[in-house]
Amino acid sequence: MRTLVRTWRGLWRRFRRKRDSWDAAESGETWTPPIFRLAIVFTLLFAGVFFAFWWAGSAVRFSVARAGHRSAPTWRISGTVRDAVTREPVPWALIEDDPEGQPPFFRTDADYHGIFDLMTLAEPHRIRASAPGYHPSVLNIGRLWFLWMPGGNEKKNIELLPFRP
Repeated sequence: MRTLVRTWRGLWRRFRRKRDSWDAAESGETWTPPIFRLAIVFTLLFAGVFFAFWWAGSAVRFSVARAGHRSAPTWRISGTVRDAVTREPVPWALIEDDPEGQPPFFRTDADYHGIFDLMTLAEPHRIRASAPGYHPSVLNIGRLWFLWMPGGNEKKNIELLPFRP
């Protein structure tokens, strides 16, 4: 670590010496390094402004679609539904957006091995998993940063508690 610090300190001193030297222009050195630095700074600034406009447009489009009830699912939740006692997969379990939340509601069924893949909205909300013979389970999903990146993936393994006979 010390070697790295010494190396950077030496390079910085050498850079400052060349830059502060009035003889640099007279000795035939060019202004190429400052131009490259200026180009890099300009490019980074331009990219930052472009990203800010892109992000703002995505957030506005997502909000407008949500307010107009035209939201498209962009958040993928995948995982396995298992029995909480035996840890065996629960086939054909129903996974859906919690009906107590805001519409639109999306739903899917797990396959024979309990594996599911649900596309829903990226905003924070709850999903409900249920199957015959089991108590329903409710889980929180989504991220608060959905306005930044209104899409993504989340892995949730769900355990359902069976009814007692």
